[in-house]
Amino acid sequence: MRLSLFSIDGAGLPRRWPALVLCAGLAGPLAAQDAANGVETHARAAAAPALHAVRAPTLPHIDGRLDDDAWNEAPIARDFVQFRPDPGRPASERTEVRVLYTDDAVYIGARMFDRDPAGIIRRLARRDEEVTTDAFHVAFDSYFDHRTAFRFSVSVAGVQSDWLLFSDTAEDPEWDAVWESATRTDESGWTAELRIPLSQLRFARSGEAGGASTWGINFWREIARLEESSVWSPLPEDGSRIVSAFGTLRDLEGIEPRRNVELRPYVLSSATRAPGTEDDPFYAATALHRTVGGDLKYGITDNLTLNLTLNPDFGQVEADPSVVNLTAFETFFPEKRPFFQEGADIFEFAVGAPDGENNESLLYSRRIGRPPQGSVTSPSEYRDVPDATKILGAAKLSGKTADGWSIGFLNALTSSERGRFSTRTGTLGEQLVEPVTNYAVGRVIRDFRDGESAIGLIATATNRRVDAGGPVAFLVDAAYTGGVDFRHRFGGGNYEVNGHLIASAVMGSAEAIERIQRSSVHYFQRPDADHVGLDPSRTSLAGTVAMLSFSRVGGGNWRYGLFSENRSPGFEINDLGFQQNTDYRVGAAWVNYEQFRPQGPFRSWGVNSAVWSGWTFGGERQFTGGNVNGNFQLKNFWRGFFGYNHEGSGLATTALRGGPALLQPAQWNTWAGTFTDSRKPVQLGAVVNLGGEYRTGTFRRGVSPQVTIQPSSRFQLNLGPHFSRNDSDWQYVAQPRSAAGTHYVFARLSQQTVSLTTRLNYTFTPNLSLQLYAQPFVSAGSFDRWMEVDEPRAPRFSDRFRVYEESQIRRVEGNGFGLYQIDADRDGTSDYSFGDPDFNLKSLRSNLVLRWQYRPGSTLFLVWSHDQQSFLNDGSFAFRRDVADIARIPSTDVFLIKFEHWLGL
Repeated sequence: MRLSLFSIDGAGLPRRWPALVLCAGLAGPLAAQDAANGVETHARAAAAPALHAVRAPTLPHIDGRLDDDAWNEAPIARDFVQFRPDPGRPASERTEVRVLYTDDAVYIGARMFDRDPAGIIRRLARRDEEVTTDAFHVAFDSYFDHRTAFRFSVSVAGVQSDWLLFSDTAEDPEWDAVWESATRTDESGWTAELRIPLSQLRFARSGEAGGASTWGINFWREIARLEESSVWSPLPEDGSRIVSAFGTLRDLEGIEPRRNVELRPYVLSSATRAPGTEDDPFYAATALHRTVGGDLKYGITDNLTLNLTLNPDFGQVEADPSVVNLTAFETFFPEKRPFFQEGADIFEFAVGAPDGENNESLLYSRRIGRPPQGSVTSPSEYRDVPDATKILGAAKLSGKTADGWSIGFLNALTSSERGRFSTRTGTLGEQLVEPVTNYAVGRVIRDFRDGESAIGLIATATNRRVDAGGPVAFLVDAAYTGGVDFRHRFGGGNYEVNGHLIASAVMGSAEAIERIQRSSVHYFQRPDADHVGLDPSRTSLAGTVAMLSFSRVGGGNWRYGLFSENRSPGFEINDLGFQQNTDYRVGAAWVNYEQFRPQGPFRSWGVNSAVWSGWTFGGERQFTGGNVNGNFQLKNFWRGFFGYNHEGSGLATTALRGGPALLQPAQWNTWAGTFTDSRKPVQLGAVVNLGGEYRTGTFRRGVSPQVTIQPSSRFQLNLGPHFSRNDSDWQYVAQPRSAAGTHYVFARLSQQTVSLTTRLNYTFTPNLSLQLYAQPFVSAGSFDRWMEVDEPRAPRFSDRFRVYEESQIRRVEGNGFGLYQIDADRDGTSDYSFGDPDFNLKSLRSNLVLRWQYRPGSTLFLVWSHDQQSFLNDGSFAFRRDVADIARIPSTDVFLIKFEHWLGL
């Protein structure tokens, strides 16, 4: 297990305000002097500005001109200050913002003065796409809870984006709203005009009929050529507060929450061409598919919104990248489906270290609609198994009340799936490969002290219809989790204590529970673990997690923290969550220094260090390590990052995949990267990774250059080649059995990987764009120097393995794959065997998407998805040959047209 608490990765340095929420490089004149003086109060209470809301006497026309008479009635928000690069100093250019409202909408009129109009950077992009460009942002804390806000942005080119802010500094970029905007440039700079329907905001009803409401509000401006961000209401330069530092918008009289109804039906038609043979009864040269479905959003109360989806389709979603996973653990892929992305913030319940590398969570929505977990086991010549489980329907209920309650409920039902097969005699049949399954998540959070403290509850449930002794009896009947979490800020909001307690339980047949006990998460069959043991008769399994952390989150340049987690051996959440390991107790500490202001050659820089150690519940020390890392931005706008990590030797309880713990050597890895000025038409960058073990020949290296070409405001090309080589002295291969017992076979591995991730965007208008994603990928690995584990805890690495002599191992061919036979006792007869693990994997995955938003909220998609994959039992790597071979791999092509229409009722 590797922890890198709060490591700083310059690859993610922000260009636009949304990313700044997560970056320590925020700036602004901090009202932290109160904290320094021991006064616990909101920064917003000490210095936040206020703006009087004015009801529009006439409706402004949204054309970007700001020449309607109504704007003359509105007070002006001005005196913006920088929060980067020089926190607290006056903004380089003047900005003036006006706010009007009606019973139906809030109107924003912004004038961005610029003494160099020719220097304004104007780049087109599709909606919600981040590019380096001048932009204006407004965010409403309409709940006025100092924790949640709805942010709307428009670039000088008229490109819209919107985000949901939550927990004061966290963000959900997948939240979408339907609103209007227009921009215009002139000799004085540029202007933006926005109309935000009240139906797209959530706010509490005022206490008295016709009474006035108060909201939090803030405005941002981005000047791309200066990489300057300025704000109306100052933000702490350390990023410890965002929403709670907003100013106020007062005297919103007579507005009422909207119980809006939004309907988004869709119609889809697709054609699939895939390789096959005419002898296959399930094969069609061109398979046609048509379907209809839709989403419904309904405000059932002033504060709660119900989202329903029927027969959802995600054909326009970008393909996952190709990977080669030689570990025992599942690969994590991020959620890309809009229905599950939007509103994910309220269901967030992370498990494990507060680390950017940790993806473990109680809700991993990709479990819903996953590929069938079963397979056709009946003797067959041809098989037809669905690629994914059909989602019959899903519903989300979410919202936030005026008195600080956040409520969320998600329920999804997936259908049973059957795999079809044909025998050699032509007999057709079906077999269940995935049962009907219901997934549910409930979440409640209660805020206190103006959002400074909170306590939350969560419960998840997975229920399947599994027949005892049936083809999917290896799946559990039910899986449940329940948890409570809390956070508490004190010391002027500069210190935080948070933690959680979680319990899990899974129930099913003895076969299903034994499978979980034997999985890579648990390995209860380990022969040397006296604190756990495999029980084949069990029909349930339970476990717990307890986590507690303390950290300084604001109030200056220094931050630090302590972290501890106990995860019991029986903890299991993978039916609806994502979890890679369990059975450990871990403790960690970290310290971080950030310089937010320009200093010498730097615009900003930071250094971070962390240490950690962990043991199993049986007292076996698994890992002890530490790292140092940092990032910087120079005054010429180049960025960079670096880091070094050391992990001491420890017992690898999963290395033998259910076998005894193996003493693994101490290891190290280092990384660095640099990126040129993002404002330029051509941007270059590179990331280098090196790592290995101190006393073996294991060595890993990789380099990932990056090229971004933006010759015009409409066109952007990103090229991300990747080259890596992995030479491992002890790569796990297999664990065959013989009369003498189980043998844990390892070998020396030499693996080479090459890929090229390509993204091309051409934006015709802010509402019409063409996007290409493509990734050719080649990875080959060859194995030699075969050996098996002899003394897994021997002090010397060479004594832990017994290398096979040439006379003991023989390779034979069978059914197109190689097989190694081992003569362990040298009597001339094979005692056990295992498959040749050599591999050569080639693939090309791509998506081409034409996206036309023909009216707000309504979109037409034209999609071409292309997939080529090849696997050979051959470990040789030849760059030219392998890349050329990709063109000869048969492809699967899907052509799709999808029509979505938004209706606001």
